Amino acid sequence: MMRFALSVAAAASLLVEFAAGECLSNPEFNDFFEELAGGPIPQEGSCCQLDVCGIPCPEPTPPPGIGYGIGVAVSIGISFVIGLATFFVVHGEAENYFVAGHSLPLWIVAMTLGAQSVDSNSLLGNVDLSYKYSYYDGAVIPIGLGLSLLLNGIFLAHKINREEALTLPDVLARRYGKSVEFLVSLTTITSFLMLLAGNLVGMGVVTAYLWGIEESAGIWLAAGIVWAYTVSGGLFSVAYTDVAQGMMGWSGVIVFAYWFIVNAPEAPAPSIGFPAASNETGAYMYPDDDIAD
Repeated sequence: MMRFALSVAAAASLLVEFAAGECLSNPEFNDFFEELAGGPIPQEGSCCQLDVCGIPCPEPTPPPGIGYGIGVAVSIGISFVIGLATFFVVHGEAENYFVAGHSLPLWIVAMTLGAQSVDSNSLLGNVDLSYKYSYYDGAVIPIGLGLSLLLNGIFLAHKINREEALTLPDVLARRYGKSVEFLVSLTTITSFLMLLAGNLVGMGVVTAYLWGIEESAGIWLAAGIVWAYTVSGGLFSVAYTDVAQGMMGWSGVIVFAYWFIVNAPEAPAPSIGFPAASNETGAYMYPDDDIAD
């Protein structure tokens, strides 16, 4: 089902791109930048992000060292072993499987909630969006995630825990009936499918680059590993693998940020597509004739 959805989305994207232009799906915007460039975009030897936003084209990346691939393989192996090991603490009990028997200590709960920010969507996605557009296009992801955790902890968590429910739809079903439970379940499944799809694609991209495999193979490999250890231990598996993954992820982010600050050259010049360079509203906008001139 997920592969079918991803395929449909990719095909639709290609059709829109083919019908509306090489760089922008909106024909009016695409024509505007083609007029600026004096011909079709992307121009020969150029790329869409340079012709549209003035951001330099990505430089060719050299093959990664074998150590990077080994490091990622080891980290995946650690998560896999931890996840499978939690099978022995479930003891066939539904409460243990779905809510870890209401027994997780506070520090593990805090780490597993915080680890939700260490994934392909938030780490890679917010960097990509901030680079391509503006700071808040990317920052909206961690800001929204942080606010949702705070609001849930302040207003909802203690009430849900007091009712000893297994899932959020269970809580709503007790108050509003089965129809609401069904609608909430459907909404939750749909939203998490989108989240899962983004993470699987991210893992597929990383493993394809490091291991020299096809991205589709990386996506299927990621799906198999995550499915195996999640099914084995339920929430116990999710919580304890989140602790391990969070520690590795946060350490990597801190080390990388320090390395980047120390070693990176000057930041690229702002392009005409960035709001700070072109208008006082702070809202993203496509450049008009005055800005372009």
